[in-house]
Amino acid sequence: MKRHDAKEWLDEEGAVEPQELERSLREVWAVNRYLGGNPPLLRHLERLLDRAGKAGPAARPLRVLDVATGLADQPLAVHRWAAARGWRLRVTGVEISPAIAELARRRTAANADITIDVADGRRLPYADGSFDVAFSNLALHHLSDADAVAMLSELQRVARHGWVVTDLERHPLAYGAARLLALAVWRSPVTRHDGPLSVRRSYTADEALELLGRAGLNGAAVRRHFPWRLALLSDA
Repeated sequence: MKRHDAKEWLDEEGAVEPQELERSLREVWAVNRYLGGNPPLLRHLERLLDRAGKAGPAARPLRVLDVATGLADQPLAVHRWAAARGWRLRVTGVEISPAIAELARRRTAANADITIDVADGRRLPYADGSFDVAFSNLALHHLSDADAVAMLSELQRVARHGWVVTDLERHPLAYGAARLLALAVWRSPVTRHDGPLSVRRSYTADEALELLGRAGLNGAAVRRHFPWRLALLSDA
């Protein structure tokens, strides 16, 4: 399958009403939770956080960055998951869309350890090494090759102990599964439109490796995970 470059509705600021925006993003979260999106992310985060925790004072909270946080589902889930393992985290979620960032702030208002900033993942407003670990989930396929390279370079710059980017892997079977979900499961017209398109916009493992090379991250790696997931990772 050739990579598609049509824009998703979620990428069009103001094109989707806030209520429908939230509905669609919640369906995306369900895909992460129930269809294999979270395990690859948490598996690689565990190793990075373990190393970061051993590198500094035990009492210091680890600073974690989530680029393209959406409704902040991942910061909330990662914070709970880390607490169960004895890690104290301060998570900053970055979202380029002010409308989505506002929804994320409402969802995280009760958690003082989570902050939501409006910022562009291709040009992060943080100093070098500001975070111990960084991650991004289901954002890479929204970007052009050049923008993806820029985001990967920024993650490398701001994360002292490494980062992980997880996303879909473009594959005909993955596209077929997304079409089936659009027909039978998803209720939001936004998700029905964007879900199959997300698969067609995503990268293959070889293409992801090429992105890392273009970003000068020759020490970084690409791992494939079932079902049709990629993890790009660097130990910084």
